[in-house]
Amino acid sequence: MQRILLEAVPSSVALRASIVIGARSRSFRFLVRLVERLPVLTLPAWRSFRTQPIDERDVIELLTAAASATAVAGRSLDVGGPDILTYGEMISRIADLMLVRRPVLGLGANITPVAARIAAAIAAEDPELILPLMESLQGDLLGADDHAAELLGVELHSFDSAVEHALGAWEQSEPLAAR
Repeated sequence: MQRILLEAVPSSVALRASIVIGARSRSFRFLVRLVERLPVLTLPAWRSFRTQPIDERDVIELLTAAASATAVAGRSLDVGGPDILTYGEMISRIADLMLVRRPVLGLGANITPVAARIAAAIAAEDPELILPLMESLQGDLLGADDHAAELLGVELHSFDSAVEHALGAWEQSEPLAAR
């Protein structure tokens, strides 16, 4: 997709993120629903892979800045927040920020096809979205060290700040069962 964009509009910019933390981010909402609904957070082997979640406010600011920054024209930039977390740490921190105490049980194997369908059902999410998301967790999802935020003059929010903001925005439109 980004190749097509950059070929069609050479001055465009492609921004890529592993996970966006926002009230309307389906990936984030999926994780929150699991934390709310599972009495024990059962995490497959991918729990130890690292990622750089980014605040939706930062993504919007990066997109706005990229629209007029000639220095990044024609480039593809990886964007991520300032915190590098494992998926297990990310889920535990979401639970902590929701003031929910859930024991975590780490599984030694990946049973993604089955786990994705069960997790989708628990979170009331489309398995056709969840299965590819979980199947993509084959290793660390860290952005290239291209300094996108620095190039575009954007100061990034911490993971905890992103989660608090997203949960607050979510609660303005619907209550969370676990908060």
